Amino acid sequence: MKLTRILAALLALLMLVGTLAACGGPVEEPDTTAPDGTDAATETEGETKLTDDLPDDLDYEEDEIVILSRYREGWTSGEIAVEGLTSEPVNDAVFERNKSVEERLNVKINSVEEITDDAYVITTKASTAVHAATHEYDIIASACYVGVNESINGTFADMRKSLYLDFDQPWWSQGFNEVVEYQGAQFCGLSAALLSQYRFAFVTLFNKDLFTEVGQPYLYEAVENGSWTLDKQISLIPLFHRDNGNGEQDEEGDVYGLVSCDYVSTDPYWSSCMVDIIRKDENGDYVMVFDSGKLHDVAEKVLRLFYEVEDGTYDYKMETMNTEQDKIREMFARGGAAMATVRILELEYDSIRGMEQQFGVVPMPKFDEVQTEYRTLLHDQFTVFSVLTTVEKEEGRLDEVGAVLEAMSSESYKTVRPAYYETTLRTKIAQDPQSAEMFDIIIDNIYIDAGIIYTIQLSTFHNYFREIIGSGKNTVVSQYKSVTKQAERALTSMTRRFDRILSGNNRR
Repeated sequence: MKLTRILAALLALLMLVGTLAACGGPVEEPDTTAPDGTDAATETEGETKLTDDLPDDLDYEEDEIVILSRYREGWTSGEIAVEGLTSEPVNDAVFERNKSVEERLNVKINSVEEITDDAYVITTKASTAVHAATHEYDIIASACYVGVNESINGTFADMRKSLYLDFDQPWWSQGFNEVVEYQGAQFCGLSAALLSQYRFAFVTLFNKDLFTEVGQPYLYEAVENGSWTLDKQISLIPLFHRDNGNGEQDEEGDVYGLVSCDYVSTDPYWSSCMVDIIRKDENGDYVMVFDSGKLHDVAEKVLRLFYEVEDGTYDYKMETMNTEQDKIREMFARGGAAMATVRILELEYDSIRGMEQQFGVVPMPKFDEVQTEYRTLLHDQFTVFSVLTTVEKEEGRLDEVGAVLEAMSSESYKTVRPAYYETTLRTKIAQDPQSAEMFDIIIDNIYIDAGIIYTIQLSTFHNYFREIIGSGKNTVVSQYKSVTKQAERALTSMTRRFDRILSGNNRR
């Protein structure tokens, strides 16, 4: 190992803290496979393949692989590494995964975690290291929207140039691959090693006890017969609203039909109502397919959901670092609302798992009954892997780092994913078999839209919908008239930057 890498490793140890499209032009339907990539599973004698194709004789002589990630408690904690065995299934699966990879490849995984709520810290450190050519980190695990944004700056290596990374395998998200692969290159990857791809999925919670009180069937029935729509949810709001007598909206004492937020919690309607922003054409180029008319119609219904029944929906306003999501969770947990729009990660908190009343989980509602499928949006803070370009400077190191990522991902597919998805989510958190089935629908229908994850490059295109719902007025057509033109120019600029990066690459 070179002296610079040894020094960088010492510095890293000092910092160690313990872890897509509507209409317009010829387009191809994107692969919307769920992040676990089960549609793409290879078959061996009728069984899903669980073993990667890494050579048995790989031996990297105890070389160190440094992974820089963000540690945010309750969000990404324990995703890359944990301190030791605790008898908690996911924790122990992550620990054993890393140990297995280290022993198999004879490497040392050094997990450098930054305790921060700021998603930009990781990509900033990666960019600084690349410009200084310090070889300080090999891999970063960053929030998706900042990771894909940094990829256009030449900070990351083309992961498809690594001999041992096989993105066709089921442990790599095929839906994510379809979106971020550009003209044969890919600078970010999403695999089974990253559990935030499940935890950041938006869902609807409902209070089974309150539904029983008003004589309403559980929402599972509506999901199964295709009637779980925005109109259905709107019609339910007044059945549950109860004021404590003072005529005001109170966080405690009142009961609401829905508790949500007019900012982050409006994002899932892009996917659930099938309003897509970007697809790829037959040449693999990104094209804008946004339909402002469809978004206008969606806005009409979402505005009704928030404001039609006076005081029937409790709307938390956006707070720094999305802490309003905590308040949504806690109001629902104490029985203050019949329904709530949350991310799956909120179900892991003691307040939800220990609430006195029973709850159920269903997908986000469809736009209408004509729409045949339920679709799920991931909060764009879910984690993705990237490999720094400095890794390419050392002969064979991109292959080595690729082998580590492939081994981590395939092993996670066998052990970590089941520990979270089957044991924790479908068994411990789901309170009935129907909720377990709903999780399958939710996860199997995750949809990745380049227009959402490349939001920074597109001048935060989808954010304007948040502002519209927050204002209480449907200004979609006028607001998006100029914004769409701006986004189209930004998309052209983004693809040109990718083209410049690729033109300087020597393809393997």
